Amino acid sequence: MLARPLQIILWVATGAAIACTLALYNHARITCPWKWSSRESFLRMVVFADPQMEGDAKIARLGKRAIVDLAFNDAYMRHIYKAMTGPSWSPLSMLPTVFGSAAVKVDHQPTAPTHISILGDLFSSQWIDDQEFDVRLSRYRSIFVDPASLPPLPPPQEQESSSVPVLINITGNHDIGYGYDISQSRLDRWEQAFGRSNFIHTVAIPDPSREASEDTSPEPQQQLHLVILNTMLLDGPSSDENLRAQTWQFVGDAAKIKERHPRDKIVLLTHIPFHKEKGICVDPPDIRTHWDSTIIEQTMLSPNTTTWLLNHLRPDFVLNGHDHYGCDVTHIRVNADPQDPQDHAASLWVAYDTASLSQQDLASKPARVREITQRSMMAEFGGYSGLFEIRQSSKARHHHQEEEEKTEVGTGTGTGTGTRSGTETRIDTGTAELEFHYRACAFYTDITVWTVIITDLVVAATWSLLGLALTLQPLWNAILLRQRLRDRRMGMGDSLDKKQKLL
Repeated sequence: MLARPLQIILWVATGAAIACTLALYNHARITCPWKWSSRESFLRMVVFADPQMEGDAKIARLGKRAIVDLAFNDAYMRHIYKAMTGPSWSPLSMLPTVFGSAAVKVDHQPTAPTHISILGDLFSSQWIDDQEFDVRLSRYRSIFVDPASLPPLPPPQEQESSSVPVLINITGNHDIGYGYDISQSRLDRWEQAFGRSNFIHTVAIPDPSREASEDTSPEPQQQLHLVILNTMLLDGPSSDENLRAQTWQFVGDAAKIKERHPRDKIVLLTHIPFHKEKGICVDPPDIRTHWDSTIIEQTMLSPNTTTWLLNHLRPDFVLNGHDHYGCDVTHIRVNADPQDPQDHAASLWVAYDTASLSQQDLASKPARVREITQRSMMAEFGGYSGLFEIRQSSKARHHHQEEEEKTEVGTGTGTGTGTRSGTETRIDTGTAELEFHYRACAFYTDITVWTVIITDLVVAATWSLLGLALTLQPLWNAILLRQRLRDRRMGMGDSLDKKQKLL
């Protein structure tokens, strides 16, 4: 039916559409696998930031077009969330099996996250009424599904249990407001829907030697503390100083963790980033205040608040959002007392772009804290997410393996100075090093996704029309045949009439 050149064009377009659709659907898991297997890392967190779900205000502004746009955005974020939080294999891990190589040991168990965090600005406005809040909350829960609300899945083979990832929602300025317009009612509404805005989630750091020997020593097991902090109530004054005082009370209590347990480690999860000089990140430091000095808008925490958190809370790693473009910064302590390297009280810190620091720079600066500002998952910013994972250092694991070979029982710890390789950060815990690894994972912009969708629709419509034409072709041929027979009969009748007239 179609000319051969048109057939070739259609088949090429179909192949391209299928390839683009498969690439779009599987992009996250193919291009951004976990670095370490579930046997190596004890914490694996998928990080999202600033979904900023819109609603009625956009519909009032743009009409029916906004309804389509909101539906697209919901589907876009739902796909990214589902793709990034599901168990996955590294594509390279399957190559030995595909090519029949038995020389390489392959871990066929999927690597699944242990935690999921959304670093604030879940909604686009703190001014929405309760009815609209409930509408967006319902949409939010259909997109960012809490794994704890799903029926339990059977554990994979060779595993005794299947852990459920912990979902951590963090409040942002578009959820409850800055200091100028924050209120108890807004905070209560958010906490009733998503949980506390300030809390600590603790994870035990595995100690193979302790587990293998059934150690009953009075020394507590080393722990990792995820400190979730409402940073909108740190800098002040605030419209509700009572709320701000409660937040600082929480921070003060959290700062005692390392005083009581120096071996423990802290990962700080917030919304507003730490202070750094202009030019390091896209957003420059800026704090706008109302006439009564309450904060209307801020891109970063104040220098004093940042220094206090670094000196007293002493986080080992920081994750936050707010700056939609993202940023990767390392804070280095510049005036550490060589006689007392643990004395943080009066330390000053300088922020550097992590990419600008060499291995030598990092090795010579053991007193440092890496801060990742997660790029927004909104379509216009590329649908970003992040993979954050922690494991014992290679030195600690190597020592443990050596002891296993000697005694067939795992015992071992390691010590050493901090080093960094690529996107890894190694922290000395005193008895066993930890390695922190973060990887930014890009999706596609909305323009790319719409291009693929429209291409698929055009190709599908073309094949549908072609199929319809092929289906109707016999009927059309029959109609044409009947028309020809009728014309022929009419022609024969006309000839007879002419002959009769001549006679």
